[in-house]
Amino acid sequence: MWDRASTYYAHSGTKSDQSDWQKLHEHLHNVATLAQQFAMEVRPTDAEFAQAAYQTGLLHDLGKYREEFQEMILGRRGRGELTRHKQIGAAYTVKQNKRIDLAFAILGHHGGLPDKATMVNDVFDAQSIATSLLPFAQQDCPEIATVLPAWGHGVDPFLADLRIRLLFSCLVDADWLDTSEHHDRCLGRGLQAETPTLRADLLLGQLRAYIAERARGCRDPQIAELRAEVLTASAKAAAFPIGLFSMAVPTGGGKTLSSMAFALEHAQRHDLRRIIYVAPYLSIIEQNARIFRDALGSPGYGLILEHHSLAEPGVTNHNQDDTASGTAQRLAENWDAPIVLTTSVQFYETLFSNEPGRCRKLHNIARSVIILDECQTLPAGFIAPTCQMLQQIQDYLGCTILLCTATQPAWMQDDRLLPQGIKNVREIIPSQLDLYRRLKRVAVTWPHPDAPPLSWSEVAVRMLKSAQALCVVNSKQAARELFAELRQRAPGNVYHLSTAMCPAHRLQVLDQVRHLLAESQPCQLVSTQLIEAGVDIDFPLLLRELAPLESIVQAAGRCNREGLLRRPDGQPGGEVVVFQSVDGTLPPDGWYRNGTAIVAQDFLRQGRQPDIHLPADLAEYFRRLYPTGDCCVSIEMTPRCLNRSVT
Repeated sequence: MWDRASTYYAHSGTKSDQSDWQKLHEHLHNVATLAQQFAMEVRPTDAEFAQAAYQTGLLHDLGKYREEFQEMILGRRGRGELTRHKQIGAAYTVKQNKRIDLAFAILGHHGGLPDKATMVNDVFDAQSIATSLLPFAQQDCPEIATVLPAWGHGVDPFLADLRIRLLFSCLVDADWLDTSEHHDRCLGRGLQAETPTLRADLLLGQLRAYIAERARGCRDPQIAELRAEVLTASAKAAAFPIGLFSMAVPTGGGKTLSSMAFALEHAQRHDLRRIIYVAPYLSIIEQNARIFRDALGSPGYGLILEHHSLAEPGVTNHNQDDTASGTAQRLAENWDAPIVLTTSVQFYETLFSNEPGRCRKLHNIARSVIILDECQTLPAGFIAPTCQMLQQIQDYLGCTILLCTATQPAWMQDDRLLPQGIKNVREIIPSQLDLYRRLKRVAVTWPHPDAPPLSWSEVAVRMLKSAQALCVVNSKQAARELFAELRQRAPGNVYHLSTAMCPAHRLQVLDQVRHLLAESQPCQLVSTQLIEAGVDIDFPLLLRELAPLESIVQAAGRCNREGLLRRPDGQPGGEVVVFQSVDGTLPPDGWYRNGTAIVAQDFLRQGRQPDIHLPADLAEYFRRLYPTGDCCVSIEMTPRCLNRSVT
């Protein structure tokens, strides 16, 4: 039977004399201190929030004071319902002063944030146990006796939800870090390497030198001048206070590097902690990770973290030791790096998921510059809750958010277009720069609504009339079929891209294609939509299967990208041909189908050919698209985790 006079343990070790076991009061104190430190970094002037995080850390493992748990950790009994511990701390804090914010975080630190019904049941069932354990816990760890003031009355439910998620994030990261350090000590590993802080001044100088070098290599002086104007506007906007910004720059206008320049200068001026670059497609991340590494160099370990499903930490260097591998794993788990490159999936799961592993890094988003590249790709049905959350993290977490897209308008509040959009967005690019007209590099040919659709054989013949041509289609099956048609007619220098390929293979294909284009060699490329946003490639001819207007605009950015092709009359020499295929398969996403139907029915069928260089036509398209996407559905009555957890 367990002796209450014995030492309480949080984690076991490897030594039989228990000299490397972690004492429970030490673990509680360590986690509380770390959680408080994280909370102070999130909200430096909010002492109450920091104290709440500290108390959450003290109480999260209160249930480990149970005899059943201590007997289990000593190997005297198996795991079971009686050894569960997370419910006890939650029950205590609710009974003590009705702190449901702490209760949610504590209940969620193993298994995930619960819904309200689960929380109520768990707290009710564990209250008597919490009362019986309290004298022993306070004797071992006196700080547990601290009483916090009541909280929650009159608080906006959505703000309460974000606060709970932040407490949850601080607790989970602190708990996992302290537990990991204990296990590393047991295994004889060294301490994980410290990551560098964001030296924005140094990095900004390196980036500007890199941009200047690229400008000297630009073959079109007009394009170089326009990109310089975009960079200047970005630097000027960086002086404005922390807030919401938009950068509407057509493809080829230097948006990627100028957005990073804005982020670095803004972070330097306002003492922000990190830069988080978010893009929808792996192809953009893969390309821009290489660009940023070339531009910024590597002045220290862990400067740039590339985090997505195909960039597992610690596996690229098979010679690194366990300590370096563990540090790389930690960076991916909590984003404790100066510059983070990640996908939209990873970013939005951090904001909305209830899982500990997903939410762990939420507190490290605070006081960052967040670049949302190609933000127009978010399906319309998710725009309203996303806009609300972004507005909250800007207000409550002190983040600056930069919306980047070539197809504005995107998420700005508009009484008719998007009443639940983001408010008070400052556009970085002055309208007098007239970028859309000045960056016109292609002429678009639209299909007649009554023209017969093309077979893949006919598309292949049309492509081969040009020595270099790119065709973007709507499905992986269509890409495979067109690729096969091209290979039959022109076996050499025919390439294919889709998300069915691994990243290394895609990068290899893109490098081969760029080499052929640079050498003016014949080259035919078939791709799915992955090539549309952010991929730096330049064909004289582009064929695009009928798609949403924003997809056609993005695809057109892969044609005459540098603006070097001109017709004898001085007009842009890039050729974009939009066609309808016999196959006609569309992705299952509702927004993609709706957008394609709007182009076909509301424009082409009405005898109107949309002008991809005219912002007014893009605005009209979005006015038609957003209502069909159900993006304006009311979310006023559904706080995300006080009512139910969003997964």
